[in-house]
Formats: sequence, C-alpha cells, structure tokens
Amino acid sequence: RAILTVMPAFFLILFTLFTTSCDRLLPKGKVPSSVTSALSPERESQAAEPTNGLMSPAEKFSFHRWLVKEMVEQVYAQASKSENEVNDWANVLSQRGSIEGVYHGLVLSSRYSALETGKADLKAVRFFATAMALLENPSLPDTDPFLKENTARYAKEYMSASTFTLKRILGEKVLKEVEKRKGEKEKLAAWYAALATHWARLGIPFGLEQRNRKDEPFHLKWAQENNLGLLEWELLNRTHRALNFYGGLNLAGK
Repeated sequence: RAILTVMPAFFLILFTLFTTSCDRLLPKGKVPSSVTSALSPERESQAAEPTNGLMSPAEKFSFHRWLVKEMVEQVYAQASKSENEVNDWANVLSQRGSIEGVYHGLVLSSRYSALETGKADLKAVRFFATAMALLENPSLPDTDPFLKENTARYAKEYMSASTFTLKRILGEKVLKEVEKRKGEKEKLAAWYAALATHWARLGIPFGLEQRNRKDEPFHLKWAQENNLGLLEWELLNRTHRALNFYGGLNLAGK
C-alpha cells in the first residue's frame, strides 16, 4: 500500500499490528459521556492519528482500537477485558477526539480512583521523585545539588502515596510540560527526544523495540513527523509503564 512508504518511523511497525481487522465495519459512534470535551475543536491538533492522513476510516479505527487498548492496559495495569470500552474510546479518537481527553477519562474515573490504595514500593517513589525533579529542570545534570534537593523533597512528600497516585500525578506533570512547549514544535520535539532517550537508558520495556532505542536523533525525527496527541501518549505510555515496572504491577512489560 502507498501508506507504507510514507508512514513515519515506528508507526510503520504499529501499522502491521492493527490493520488485520481493516475490513470490519465501524461500530456506531458511541462517545463515553465522561469525556465529551475530548471532541472540542481546539483539541483537534491532539487527534491520535499519523499526520500523513492516508488511512481509510476502517484503518484509522483499527489503529485507534490498538492505541486505546494499550492506554487502558497501561493506565489501569490490568488486561483489557471489555471490547465495548475499547470500541467506545476508539470512536472518540476516530471522531478526532484528543488523546488528552481520553487519557483524563481513564485516569480521573472512579475505576482509577479505586486503585489508588496502599503504599508504593520504594523503587517507584524514587523513580517518581527523580522524574518530577528532572521535568522541572531538564537542563541540569543528574549530579546537580539543586536537582538532588528537589528529588529528595518529592520523595519525602509522596513517600506514603500509592503507585497509582504517583502515576496520575506524574502523568499530569508530563502533560503540563508538553503544554508549555506546544507552541514551538522544534523545541517540543527536542525536549521530547531528550526525555525519551533518557528514559530508554533505564532499561525498562516500553512495549515496542523502537521506544527502547537510546538514539536521540531517532526520537527527534519521530517527534518532528508526528502530531501533539501521539507525542503526548508516547510520554504518558512511558510514565505508566515505568511506574508499573518499578511498582511491581503485572502489565509492566506487556
């Protein structure tokens, strides 16, 4: 197909995962009531689709189903058991709903709130504290005293929080940092590439071999070629997978 010659790097690989059901009929456009704001016109730049625009509606829906299933599984750290849930959220994305809107529909749900119990493993708290401090000071080296001070502050403040609480707070921090940079695409891409490369060096499985590459130019090129919504999920995906991993949650490496 012509689309295969132009699809940006590593979404070419994704394409083979979700086009197996391209000939299916799309379900009727049911939109979960919890996130009608995801369809607002100002969020269209965050729509979850490759920017080349050459997918058919059925191909886009298959892509969105794959993406939503990954979101559900990594956010809740549980296998996705409801096809209706996946289809409903995929319809939101197929109607140009935003990744941020769907993500908030998941992470701010009563289902997610019910998971925010217990106390996170110390490894999860350490990763969270380090990530929060680095997001606020991305240009500082790991050995900088100010960075270490902020890391210690976050660790102390959230020492008793659950892994799911850490996931939610770090996810919101990531989105805020994206929001600060979204007006300058090249600077956003450079920031994304540096962060993706830094996290790749941790040796955590992020779900695809391409995500695990310690190759900053590769991540930079990907960020330059894709839109805001996909970039947001790539960062949120890493956030949740890392804390699933350090928190000992079941789907960390899936």
